[in-house]
Amino acid sequence: MKIRGEALELALRIVLSCPCPVTNDEERQVFEYLRGLTPDEVAGYAPVLAIFEASDTPFHGLADFTGWMAAAGAEATIEREHVLRCNASSYHWQLAAESLPSHSRHVSSISRWLLSHTVIPVTLATADDGAARAEYLYEGGGATFDHIFLPPEFDPDASPVWAFHLGAVLGPLSVDEAALVSQLNEANPQLVLHRGRVATIDYADFEFLGDYREFCRARHAAHFDR
Repeated sequence: MKIRGEALELALRIVLSCPCPVTNDEERQVFEYLRGLTPDEVAGYAPVLAIFEASDTPFHGLADFTGWMAAAGAEATIEREHVLRCNASSYHWQLAAESLPSHSRHVSSISRWLLSHTVIPVTLATADDGAARAEYLYEGGGATFDHIFLPPEFDPDASPVWAFHLGAVLGPLSVDEAALVSQLNEANPQLVLHRGRVATIDYADFEFLGDYREFCRARHAAHFDR
């Protein structure tokens, strides 16, 4: 199996926004591998998986997901589309739902928790206090996310729609990617049910985890800000 550089970057950004079972050193090794690739370059995925001691990381899940989508007998290449499909669909939603028992001490609202764990398309804005804000709009409603983490390398005016996960902006979405993510969201009846119960999420004090924007900033800074 192979992976394109831009797909590995998106996958890493998702992991950096999530308290996944991945160590700082493992993240660093993935980032170092990513630094050796151009966005359009295709490279082996086995070196990425070999970094981890565990075999149930999000990177392994992405490999399984892409393998299921690949044509029989063909060597699969993980593209941005696979990363988006994996994390914006009911596949990832179900994984997040299954993790709820182990995270019960950190969950005050199941709806906010599960919606946060799904990649969704958002527009970016600025709140009255100058902090970055994301707005998730869908037919019949929407939700606002305050005190989000906007990586400093991103220009909020560079794209009308952005990928968003757990309080962090992941990167711009093309027109086709934004449509895909929206379609995947709409095809998940559980997401459609729960999002109607979420009007706003403040990541400055998220689900008993405190300042989640700072958590994302620190994870990002350890690699991208060097």
